[in-house]
Amino acid sequence: MTVICLYPNPISRFCIVAAAFVLLGVTVETGAVASPPDQPQGMRRPNKYDEFFRYMAQQLAEPALCEKIPWTVMIDGGWGYGPSYERSECYVTIAGNTKNPLLCSRVRRLGPVDPRIEQTSTETCQKLAKEGFQSGMAISQEDLVEFFKQLGYDPDTIQLEGITPAIVQVKDIYSRLPDQFGIAIRTQAAGGPHEVLVPGTVNQAELVKRIEKAIGGPGQTANTKITDNVNVAYLADMAAMVSKDSKWCFRIQPNLPLATEKGGFRNWCLFTLAKETKDDALCERIPVAEDGTDPRMSLHAECHRLINSKIPTSTHYGPEAPVDDDRIRLLLGLLKVDIPRARNLPPDRIYAAYDRFLDEISHGKEARHLAARQRFIDRVERLKDDS
Repeated sequence: MTVICLYPNPISRFCIVAAAFVLLGVTVETGAVASPPDQPQGMRRPNKYDEFFRYMAQQLAEPALCEKIPWTVMIDGGWGYGPSYERSECYVTIAGNTKNPLLCSRVRRLGPVDPRIEQTSTETCQKLAKEGFQSGMAISQEDLVEFFKQLGYDPDTIQLEGITPAIVQVKDIYSRLPDQFGIAIRTQAAGGPHEVLVPGTVNQAELVKRIEKAIGGPGQTANTKITDNVNVAYLADMAAMVSKDSKWCFRIQPNLPLATEKGGFRNWCLFTLAKETKDDALCERIPVAEDGTDPRMSLHAECHRLINSKIPTSTHYGPEAPVDDDRIRLLLGLLKVDIPRARNLPPDRIYAAYDRFLDEISHGKEARHLAARQRFIDRVERLKDDS
């Protein structure tokens, strides 16, 4: 490089300024070819781990998880926009979604400035953060379920985190028995042979037969099969609703209370059966309490009003289900119902449960949510990329 001084004195300020401008020109020219700090060697495209870390950072608005993505991971450019770092995109997404421009200081531009295309940079990040630009990416259902497994979560015990309910709801299974489950013989290979209730064609006669085998028939005045009158009541109520035979209601002890309804369990069985069969005569079998209350407010009177009402109603009554899962599991055991394991459910059911869990720990503000969130983040931070 030759520098021509404007005065003979080689150390004149004009000589120095000229040399500086030439040096700047060389620097700019070199930068136009490559930007070494912004273009590390060994770049690669994102793998499923990089995408998972970015997705978790995005869903939880947790920029610390962006640090799990190496700076060697890049996203290809396209029409009108240049390539970028996956990690920078992670920060930009959170900055925009949370309107937090402070995160933009962590963003790096990939490659030299090119005014012809849009580039991810600190400046563009700040613009998106100021606008509150909402964006995000997604991962497949299969990948999310697999990563939860790697993190040590089990679909059969996710409820133990105290955030979401069990994936398999035994109350739903019990309530749907008369409508959506039938009897089948389980094969020897599947642990049989014995009869179990499985999803499929409903055989209500067989269901009643199974109930009778467990607690005795509708004509029995005493229970010789099981000693818990509450269990007898629930199964008798189901048999009454399935068979439409009121004799089953009288297998329920007359003074047995029902926590969720007034008038006692037996009377409620008669009331719901009358409604389902539109049999006004059954209402007469519901006694009116002699406790001084207005008879017009009794379950007896309500039964007559409901049956004879001219106003159409879509209300449908099914068998009563216990409020506690332990009793439901016991009743299902008496009926030899196989309770499915959550891990054996279709992947979309498991994905939906995990997605709900993420939503809860992302937005929940209670102490249990914050504790579960931190446990989850700790597991993600310990996760190793084995790809």
